[in-house]
Amino acid sequence: MAKANVPITQITRAGPLDLAAIETALDVADGAMFQNDGSTELWVRNAGAGAHIVTLVTPQQVAGLAVADHTATVAAGKTALLGPWPTDTFNQQAGADAGKVYVDTDGTKTEVKLVALRR
Repeated sequence: MAKANVPITQITRAGPLDLAAIETALDVADGAMFQNDGSTELWVRNAGAGAHIVTLVTPQQVAGLAVADHTATVAAGKTALLGPWPTDTFNQQAGADAGKVYVDTDGTKTEVKLVALRR
């Protein structure tokens, strides 16, 4: 299947956000992606019974060497705020997904949820 497209939620002074109501499921089989301007952050919720790893893919190379992917472990029942993501390191540089960051996990759609936030 295709990667889920995570919409960007703009943070404003209008009132508190119900992040659980707008989250996107992340799955080991599919992954997700979001449009990144360099100031985008990810709110990640782990609803699973065990810790899960969220991986932000780095498609870039430096001097012909691959830049290591960024991983974060989110404990069971916890949330994490990750980012921001520099565009020159994390964004896909070409093709239909240019400007997007790929996100993968070892969890299932019922366990790992994302919200992409921008101030």
